[in-house]
Amino acid sequence: MKIGVIFFHKNIKKIYKDRWIEKCVNSILTQTHKDFHIYEINYGNEDYSVMDGKKFENKHFYKEDLVNYADAMNFIITKAFEDGCDYVFNTNLDDFYDETRIEKQIKILEQGYDIVSSDFCYIKDNNAGGDDIILHKRICDYGSIMINLANNHNVIAHPCVSMNKRFWDNNKYDSTKTPQEDLHLWQKAIQNGFQFFIHPEELLLYRIHENQVSE
Repeated sequence: MKIGVIFFHKNIKKIYKDRWIEKCVNSILTQTHKDFHIYEINYGNEDYSVMDGKKFENKHFYKEDLVNYADAMNFIITKAFEDGCDYVFNTNLDDFYDETRIEKQIKILEQGYDIVSSDFCYIKDNNAGGDDIILHKRICDYGSIMINLANNHNVIAHPCVSMNKRFWDNNKYDSTKTPQEDLHLWQKAIQNGFQFFIHPEELLLYRIHENQVSE
């Protein structure tokens, strides 16, 4: 089994604080499931990598000049699956993750689900001390995914999504649908019979800030 984790970014140092990026990357590097590859794209066509200086062997870096983050996700997820990955895990570099995230989502993917996300807590930066404040828990209604998506209520936490190759071979992000490209993708996939699951544990710490969707 081969696992891929994706990082995608553009002009990231102008948008995110260094400690946010560091916290995200470290939360991936310290996962209980150790055997994975990192696939990173800087879609501003720059050489800067969030993995610079990190002692991690299985990393693949690309720089491409792409229109937006949906195109960047399409590019880097495709690269991961073309490289032989069975499952790919999304990240957002302003968020961070429970150390058991990959391990627990793999167990669900192996049951035959195509997309696995999780419950999460909202967090906010404490500018005074640099610590994160937990605002409140977002309870995902994983019992009625189809109903929620049909009503344009996105209950799939995109920063914590993992997927299998079967899903990706038949689905891609539509860059004309941003910033709701993920909702559009889930709705289409549900209609085509792909199976979704939201892990009830809080495997994602989701950051609230003024640049939630950024280029």
